[in-house]
Amino acid sequence: MMKTKWMLLALCGCLGFACADDNLTPDDERPGTGEKEEYSYTAVEFRRLVNGSFRGWTTCEAIAGGEVADATQTRTVAGMNRFRPVDFHVETPWGGRLDYGTPQTVRGTEGYFRVAQADGRWYFLDPDGGAVILHGTQHVRPYHMDDTPTAEHEAGYKARFGTDAAWSAETGRMLASYGINYISYGAKRIARFPDDIRDNLLSPEYAAPGSISGRRKIAYGENLYLLRTFMWDMTSKLGYDKAFDTGKYNRLVLVFEPKFKEYVEQLAQEKCADFVGDPHFVGYYLDNELPFVAYENSSNTLGVELKHFLSLPDTYSGAREFARDFMTREGIASESAITPAHREKFRAEVAENYFRITTEAVRKADPQHLILGARLHDWSKYTRGIVEACARYCDVVSINYYARWQPEPGFMADLAMWCGDRPFIVSEFYVKAADAAYKGRPYVNTDGGGWLVRTQKNRGEFYQNFCLRLLETRRCAGWMHFEYADGYQDGRGTNKGLVSVEYQPYTEYLAMMKTLHDNLYALASYYDDAAEADTDL
Repeated sequence: MMKTKWMLLALCGCLGFACADDNLTPDDERPGTGEKEEYSYTAVEFRRLVNGSFRGWTTCEAIAGGEVADATQTRTVAGMNRFRPVDFHVETPWGGRLDYGTPQTVRGTEGYFRVAQADGRWYFLDPDGGAVILHGTQHVRPYHMDDTPTAEHEAGYKARFGTDAAWSAETGRMLASYGINYISYGAKRIARFPDDIRDNLLSPEYAAPGSISGRRKIAYGENLYLLRTFMWDMTSKLGYDKAFDTGKYNRLVLVFEPKFKEYVEQLAQEKCADFVGDPHFVGYYLDNELPFVAYENSSNTLGVELKHFLSLPDTYSGAREFARDFMTREGIASESAITPAHREKFRAEVAENYFRITTEAVRKADPQHLILGARLHDWSKYTRGIVEACARYCDVVSINYYARWQPEPGFMADLAMWCGDRPFIVSEFYVKAADAAYKGRPYVNTDGGGWLVRTQKNRGEFYQNFCLRLLETRRCAGWMHFEYADGYQDGRGTNKGLVSVEYQPYTEYLAMMKTLHDNLYALASYYDDAAEADTDL
């Protein structure tokens, strides 16, 4: 009752309503108990980019779908009044905990990364038997291995490192020192870490307190981009007369092309061969942010629409016939009789076909490693039929999570139900800071999905808040910050990175990440105990 009271007070204050007890704060003791509230919240100012322009600084704002972004309720490790931080915890070299219960619902191949539930919490099981909550970053590579190298990145790289050996040795140690246990290389066409930097990044020289080994072992995962690569190769390799027009058609119509199944089987055989037998490799994402569902169902190209599939030309007759068969199976007499329920069911069946074809191809090519979903984004991740189709075929459901200050409790509850006996991971999230600059010139920061906060410390507060709330769900087995280095193109900087354009680490931000990582399993146990106490009531 008291916790509910504080939440209501905070929400009233956020929305500008006067409350009878608005002189109280969450720091105050519970009346008559001498005990502090569970959290001393931090209020963090943010700005949202809407239609190309930043809105004003605020700590609370109404956003899409009737949700409220309330940064007055930001949790930090330091603000957890009933939690006692730890100096270190005993880990496997992968950063896995050893003090966990008997694993249940285990999926995967022994000797490689698996997923399992233990004492009500989902983990990855590392190759050495530890229970891991993955926490990492993406696109860990120097400028010249990037898809869009820039002169600014080149200058920063040469001034700081000069060689790939120096870069990878320092970067591996840095990542390990801040408790990061997962990375990706992130090539547009999937590739392994090059041999000359691989060992420095995946087995860095760093002796973590309490670890069994003096060297860290860092895991990694990569994206196959199966549907996207099929779309790219239609004219060059598959004999189509012209390139696919994404402005005119939804790319998921290609799942029903006669050549799609054979193509993804061959592509998986070719690409997965690079990862077979690698214990550092967690598994494969199938694709990224596919257009299953458009915002407010407002687009034929950004979301699957039954009427759009029915209207396809002969070029894409496979998808058109699938839609016609659906109409017949469902007994829908005409397009005018299509209901919202029909549209949702049709989307789910399209997703079913996509996940069935792609996962079968990948499991045939590499049965050792996990399949990590397709990084569902925007409204797709909020759609039951899409998530359930992913969970039926993949080992993990992955979501890219933007446009929220923190995970929505209602969505977390839905996700737990829709995922069934699968965990989920957050495969992208971040905020940017207004204090980032290149040679004294502030970044523009208009690129990407992350909101803007004032400082690197505020970025750390956002990170801790977001991840603490993911930990509290017990269903989330990991999260991947986006990304390793800041972006810079045509004089416009974007503060997505752990390091700047000049490869300088954002130490204040990284230190707050480290605080959470160092206490990760103690925090997990804290939330586990709270969940069990609630169950006992």
